[in-house]
Amino acid sequence: MKQKLCLMTTLIFLSCGICHAKESVSNEVLIGEMQSVAIDFMETLGKSLKTAMSSDGPEAAIQVCETIAPTLANQLSKETGWKISRVSLKVRNPLIGTPDTWEQEQLRQFSARVLSGEPGKNLDTTFVDHQSEKYIVRYMKALPTGPICLTCHGAESDIPNDVAKILNQRYPFDRAKGYKVGEIRGAISIQALTQ
Repeated sequence: MKQKLCLMTTLIFLSCGICHAKESVSNEVLIGEMQSVAIDFMETLGKSLKTAMSSDGPEAAIQVCETIAPTLANQLSKETGWKISRVSLKVRNPLIGTPDTWEQEQLRQFSARVLSGEPGKNLDTTFVDHQSEKYIVRYMKALPTGPICLTCHGAESDIPNDVAKILNQRYPFDRAKGYKVGEIRGAISIQALTQ
């Protein structure tokens, strides 16, 4: 009887280990896909910003961030079934860019890591939150401030008067200014509910 019980316990333990290993591999694949989507999002948005600025000036970049970025996030969310957004500690549009508690902590950690010398373009993080039979997989990719970003997100002296006027009209509660090159301006945040 003891031998059968030991054998059953060992089999249960081994099967749980196999399930955990499969879950871990599954998470790695999912996180890899999230990384790819975040990079595609950033590259597409970056190209759109550069094209708009070179053809129509810096004022056009505001339109890209105001309409194209949320549209792209929504499109990718529909294609993947994930929640995809851009978040920041210094929000320009509080309706779509306000981070939750976990995102706030990750953004603070990204900023601290940049201050300690890590390049912002390499920063990302993940989190798996088990909830009964389902669990949440989260991924964030840092958005460091590049030179082109200063036109809309830099110090007052970096922002052209025409751009500042449009920003003040469209975003009366704008806090997304005062950045320097290399600082973490925000992040792409992706969340998936899985089984």
